[in-house]
Amino acid sequence: MLDEVTVASPIVGGCSCGQVRYQITQDPLFTHACHCTDCQRSTGSAFVLHSWVFEDFWEISGDVRATKLVAGSGADLEPFYCTKCGTFIFCRNSKRPKGLIILRTFTLDNTSLLPPQAHIFTKDMKGWLSVSDDAPKFETMYEREEIWPADSLSRLQAYLPT
Repeated sequence: MLDEVTVASPIVGGCSCGQVRYQITQDPLFTHACHCTDCQRSTGSAFVLHSWVFEDFWEISGDVRATKLVAGSGADLEPFYCTKCGTFIFCRNSKRPKGLIILRTFTLDNTSLLPPQAHIFTKDMKGWLSVSDDAPKFETMYEREEIWPADSLSRLQAYLPT
């Protein structure tokens, strides 16, 4: 298991035009870089950084709109965008526990605050891209219980309905 990432709260961010602002009042559970082809397409880039956040510790202001997509895994995705500039801020995933959102980490004001704790779907990583950090790398998805920090697993377990 990895060590917990601790940052000073609140963590703040928003969209490109400033209409949408948010803050997180508890450290995210986990941050990973996803190199899958769905994320490449939705970002127009080689990968995306995602942070898992409890909705109970998330406050957002401004107008967002959601759309429906289907991920390569078959999960229903509900990405939320700023209605003015179109910045993709966060999403919900039908295969993830209810009450968790997946934040687009690079919408943070300080984009260096939450580095990736793992790289996933490296089987789809572009051959010209090399990753030099020490974060573990997985060809597909990791097993949460084997990689997430113990504190994050405990917080998730306490949150889930029994």
